[in-house]
Parts: sequence; structure tokens; C-alpha cells
Amino acid sequence: MQVAATAVGGGLPVPPMEFCQLKATETIRPADDPHTRNKRQQILEAAARQFSACGFHGANMRDVAAAAGVLAGSIYYHFESKDALFVAVHGAAIDMMTNAVRAAVAGIADPWDRLEEAAAAHCEALNGDSAFVGVIAPIFPVTIGALRSQLTAQRDAYESMFSDLIGKLELEADIDPKIFRLHVLTALNGTKFWYGPGGMAPSEIGRQLIRMLRRRATRDPGIV
Repeated sequence: MQVAATAVGGGLPVPPMEFCQLKATETIRPADDPHTRNKRQQILEAAARQFSACGFHGANMRDVAAAAGVLAGSIYYHFESKDALFVAVHGAAIDMMTNAVRAAVAGIADPWDRLEEAAAAHCEALNGDSAFVGVIAPIFPVTIGALRSQLTAQRDAYESMFSDLIGKLELEADIDPKIFRLHVLTALNGTKFWYGPGGMAPSEIGRQLIRMLRRRATRDPGIV
């Protein structure tokens, strides 16, 4: 899984000091304070909507602040730059996808059934209405620069679940597990480009993609 091609670019200039300073009457709360956590989540959700709608370059911190209902300078208490905010939004999207897949495979023993349900959960989340998934797409843009390592680490942590799932399959000897994993993820991520409401549910599309691969990977004509 990778970030949208319009998503990221250069860093945001450091704002003027008077813009970033908290007002004298504003209380500085610890990071684990419930109010702080809620405010941070509001900012993340607002930023996800802005990045999804406008891309990285089109979104700006003032619009994010307005959508989150906070002072523009307050964002910098939680995120030091627009780059940092985007990485956090991308991380939240990855966490959402991860939780969906883990919940889907819980309690399932058969390796192929586990992969099928993981694919169903992946497609359902990827094509859902959450603003967070709007920053997820199959390719990295060439402009991400220094953010590449952070975004790649987030993506790789997610994809490692599929590596583990595929590693437990009994594939034919001529099928490379890494190529199989890349093929699976490419097919699943590709639904973001062509899926539209009114047809088959995204979860069922994910299951069908795995069933088609299963027939070839196991040479079992009896699989339906």
C-alpha cells in the first residue's frame, strides 16, 4: 500500500513565532490528557478530509485548523509541520486498514480462508467512505523526498501481515511467495481505480480475486 500520487511534496516553512505561540491564557496540557488526545484526533480527521480532497499541495494548515475548529497556530502544538501531519494521517489510515484485516482473520484457521477474508477486509476499507483512505494509493510520487522512509515503513508494516498470511499457504513449487504477495496487493489496490457503487460489494471483490488465484496456485480444479 502506498500514498496517493498527488499526496506529498516539500516541507512547510516554519511559521512566524507570534503565529505559533499559545495565548497567555491557554493551558498547556500533557500529551496523555484526554482533551489533548481528542483535539489531536479532530485535527487528524480534518487533515484527512483536506488531503483527500485537495492533495498535499492543495491543502493548507489554516483550512485544516478551520475544519478542526482550532486556532491555526494550535496545530503546531501537535504537529511540527505539514509533512509531519501528513505522515500522521497516512499512519492513521494504515492503522485503520491493519485493524480491519486483523479483525477479519481472527478465529479463522484455514490459511486460504484467512487470506480471502484479509483481502475482503482490505478492499472494503480501501473503497469505504473514510477520509483517511483517501491518502492511500498504489504508487509513491517522485516528490515525496525525505518522507519516503517514514511512509515506506508504515506501508511495509501493513504488508508484512500479507507476507505472513501467504507464507502459510501451500503454494505450488513454481510460485514465488514474494511475487504472489505483490500480485495480490496490486490486484486489491487496483480496485481503488475502477470500483464504483451499485455492483458487487468491495469485500466480495476481494474474495473473488483470491479464489481466482487459488485455483492456479494450488492446481485444484475442485475449488469453487
